[in-house]
Formats: sequence, structure tokens, C-alpha cells
Amino acid sequence: MNTGKGSIFVSGTDGDKGVAIVQQLIQLPQLYPHLTSQTVYAGLPDGTTPRAKSLQGLGAIVVAFDILNDHSSAVNALSGVAKLCLLIDPLSERIRRSDAYLYGKAFIDAAKAAHVEHIIFLSPFSPLDSITAIDETESTNYGYRSQFMLIESYLYSQFDHNHITILRYPGVLHQHLIVFGKYIAQHNAFPLPNQHMEITLESCNMTDIARATACVAHSPTLRHSRNSYKISSPQLLTLEEVSQRVLNGLHRDNTAINFMDIATLQQILCESIGNEDHVAFLLEMWGLHQKSVGRRLEITRDLEALTGQSGKTLKEYFEEEGVRDAFLSPTSKV
Repeated sequence: MNTGKGSIFVSGTDGDKGVAIVQQLIQLPQLYPHLTSQTVYAGLPDGTTPRAKSLQGLGAIVVAFDILNDHSSAVNALSGVAKLCLLIDPLSERIRRSDAYLYGKAFIDAAKAAHVEHIIFLSPFSPLDSITAIDETESTNYGYRSQFMLIESYLYSQFDHNHITILRYPGVLHQHLIVFGKYIAQHNAFPLPNQHMEITLESCNMTDIARATACVAHSPTLRHSRNSYKISSPQLLTLEEVSQRVLNGLHRDNTAINFMDIATLQQILCESIGNEDHVAFLLEMWGLHQKSVGRRLEITRDLEALTGQSGKTLKEYFEEEGVRDAFLSPTSKV
């Protein structure tokens, strides 16, 4: 009898999120004896790296192949696997802005050919602004958000909804803020854009992402299939509040805030990170990277679930007709 459980494959384990997920998948049955330990496979492009060896040390079976150029190896790697944790981490070593969609599509195609039962898709974006009309052949010209939406649409076109679970997560704040370390050390100041200061950031913990993924992966497929979950923290901070928290945490009372245009901020991040694609992803996550696609404004901000629209700031949301009334007591409305 099929219990909806079995071996688990995690893609994108060349990044921090992938390693954290593998670790939780292995540790969860140790913490909860009623769970049966499952074989965990860690997929990455190079099996000889220190990261690959650390994954082996955790107890995972490392499987290395080039997902974009070796379909048969991908199918072989997924054969007999019950669940695929489809992680596409733009901050990992492999993913580039030009091939995020192709990477996701290749894994979906291989999973279908290998008859994988359950796909757990992790996405840092909300399901707003459907983009199913975008031409797949032009996917490399779009930002990360558009490509993740296109991957999600393709996944639903290839697998029955009873075999899909979506996990959505906002940015991991400490992972993002560390990119400002070099600038703060050199200038004793925190760089911020000179506009959009009211943008509100939502964040989550890396462990929360990993635990949620492990919980779904160790459960029977039907328990979480057809569902979409949002992983988040209870705290929302504006960009200015984030900078203040960082400076207070560093005990830099005399540290200034340097305001600059987006292009200058982008250049600072490129110099700090050394990877333009990583910078592009971070700017999209923070709602600071805009790109017109026809009449559609491509922008990511973390209050989308509240406002129901992408590109909404909290200030803009409350200025809409009738919105503030819902937050006023009856006596206040008179």
C-alpha cells in the first residue's frame, strides 16, 4: 500500500538553504521517533566540493549532475524517489538570472519522467500577477519573479494538483544584511535608497524554511497536497527601521545613514558581493528593482498577501478608498 512517503531528493543543495533543508530532513526523525527515517538525496552540480562533503557528513547521499545539459542523469537520479523538494536558490552557486526558469523546468521534466509522486516547490514570491502569457522562449529576459511564476505555472501544467505543495518564503534578513558589512566597515555608515523608504520588509528564519519543508516531506503526500503555505515572521520593518535595528545591533551610535540612488546602491552591492545576479535577486526581494514588461510593473514587496496587489506599500494601501474604515471603531467613523 502506498503511504505517500519515501525517499526525498533536494535540489539546489549548493546553497545555504539547501544544506539547511537536508539537515532538517535527516534530523526530524531523530527528534520524533514516530517518523520513519527516509533516504535523503542532495543534488548539486559538483560532488567534489567541500559543501558536497559536508552534506555527506550529515548523512545525505550526494548526487552530482548538470541539470541543464544532462536530462538522462537527472531522470536516473530521481528514479525511485517519492518526493522532490524543488529548491531554486538564486543565492546559490549554480543559479543565474538567465537560467532560473530553465533550471526549474528541467527538474520538473525529469521528475515527471521519473514518476516522482510529490513535488514540494519553494518560492520566494507571491502568486500574484499571473504571467502564463509570457513566451517561454523569452524567459531568460525576465527577472527572477517572472521566472518563478512561470516555473509554478509549468509545474501545474505537468503534475496533478494532488501531487503539488507550494511553500512561499520571504527573504532571510540576516542573509541579506550581511552584504552591507563591507560598506559599513569602510564608511561607518549604512547605505539606503533615497526613495521608497516606506517599503516594508517581511523576513523569516532559515531554520523555519528548512523545518517547514521537512515537515511536509515527511508527511503523507495527501496531507499537504494542493496546499500553499506562507512562511513568515510576525515582524514587518520598513527599510529605515531595518537600518536603525542594524546600527543599534552593531552599537554604532555615531554611524550615519548614507542615502543614494538605486544605481549607486546596486553598484555598492555588486562590489560587496561580486555577483550581479545575486544583487538583482536581492533588489527584487526588497522591492527596489523595477522592470516594465508591457504594461505590467514587475516589482516585489512583502505586503502583497495583505494588499492583494504587487508593488503596494503600506502607505499606498491605507490611502485606497475604504481601506482605513476597516481599521476604525464605529465611533471614530462619525
